[in-house]
Formats: sequence, C-alpha cells, structure tokens
Amino acid sequence: MTIDSHKLLNLFYLSRAKLADAIWRLLFASYVRLYLVLLVAINASNWLLAFYVNKNVSQNLVVLHYNVNLGVNLIGDVSQIYIIPALGLSFAIINFLLLLNIYRNNSFLIHLIFGFSLLINLFLIAGTVSVFLINFR
Repeated sequence: MTIDSHKLLNLFYLSRAKLADAIWRLLFASYVRLYLVLLVAINASNWLLAFYVNKNVSQNLVVLHYNVNLGVNLIGDVSQIYIIPALGLSFAIINFLLLLNIYRNNSFLIHLIFGFSLLINLFLIAGTVSVFLINFR
C-alpha cells in the first residue's frame, strides 16, 4: 500500500478550507464574538495575575492551595502558578473546537458551551486570586 502525496495534500487543503469555513460561519454571529472577547479578557487577566504573583514572590516555594479545615494543603514551586491560566486557556480552546464540530445553527448550544467556558475561567481566576491572597496577606 503506497501513500499518494498528491491525494494527501489535496485532503489537507480541503480540510483546511472546511475548517476555515466553519470558523467563519461560527464567528458570523455577534454573540460568539462577544463570548470570545470576554474569554480572552478573562484569561489574559488570569495570566497577568499569575505573572504578578510569580514576579513579586520572594521565595522559591509558594502556597498553592489552602483549606479552611486543614490549613495549607499544597506547597509548590512558583512556576506552578501558571498551571491555572493554562488550564483555563485549554478549556476555552477545547470548547471552541468542540463547538466547531457540533453547533449547526443551534444557538442554545453555543450559549451553553461558551457560558460554561466563561464560568470555568471565572472560577480559575478566583483560584488565582486566592493564591495571591494567601501568599501576600
């Protein structure tokens, strides 16, 4: 069985065109653009807050999780603070790619998936703020 490179390039070109068409149709709705702007703004603020914590900490170890009942649960390296915004960015990208495959003019599904992405990113920024408060208060 041989692989024809011309067929492979043709398949790649056609799939790229289909992907661009699906993204264009999805971005045609104004509420999708609003969701994306909000997601980018929240995630960017989460990255900036994580960078601020990383820059202003004076030691190598920081408290990454605190429980009211048990106290400090997790102590780790300063660079581990970047896991929180990376997780939010990965959720947003995965949900957007999932939406490209399943939306088909269903605005409820678009609101549901982007709403959950916003909610997840808001909870993650609350986690980053709590790490900031624990270490600097």
